[in-house]
Amino acid sequence: MLFRYLLLLRKHAWLLLGTGTASFAIFFYLSDFIIQRMKQDLLPESARLIATGMLETVMVKLQIALVLTAVVLIAVSLLIVARALRFKPGLGTLVWLVVALVLLATGFSFTYFLLLPTAVKVLTALTTEAGVLAYYSINQFVFFAFLTTVIFSLLFELPLAVTWLALRGIVSLESLKRKRKYVYVGIVTLAAIITADPTPMSQLLLSFPLIFLYELSLLVAGVLIRIRE
Repeated sequence: MLFRYLLLLRKHAWLLLGTGTASFAIFFYLSDFIIQRMKQDLLPESARLIATGMLETVMVKLQIALVLTAVVLIAVSLLIVARALRFKPGLGTLVWLVVALVLLATGFSFTYFLLLPTAVKVLTALTTEAGVLAYYSINQFVFFAFLTTVIFSLLFELPLAVTWLALRGIVSLESLKRKRKYVYVGIVTLAAIITADPTPMSQLLLSFPLIFLYELSLLVAGVLIRIRE
């Protein structure tokens, strides 16, 4: 079935190529605004943003454009597959879509306006308290903040994924409940790997909401399964 989908996307190669090219050009143009916005929102007054090489700023703009273009291409690919399967969205699909967008917006707001500013302030404070000037590479600062925001925003889709898997019977609700301790360990480990803050603060800021969302997804899945039965 996967091979069938790949052949389908191959038939629309020109559409994907055109969409990707246009998206990349637009996002590369907008990357200057994204960089300036992140600098304004996330960089403390005691820190400075610098380029350590002549092409560093250009590389950051390319990375931002590539990540956003990949997101657009994935969305277009899903639409192509759905159209080929003659999938007609109903009320249930629209509800799932609205919930997904709400969770995505929540994850973005939480990460960009709370998690990242807190982590950056802690790191900057640790640097300045040691008597060292806080000069951050544009690649290390901007692209890290950008990529972290994208990843964490997507992680907030966890409740939707868990609920969908349980309703489809791919995994049992009881199994998800029994293995919750392993999920907790995985969430904390993932937060520790991704976050830049050497203190537990940013790990806890991310881990607690995800654990809460996981438990909420189990509750919602249980209610929906009982309603369906």
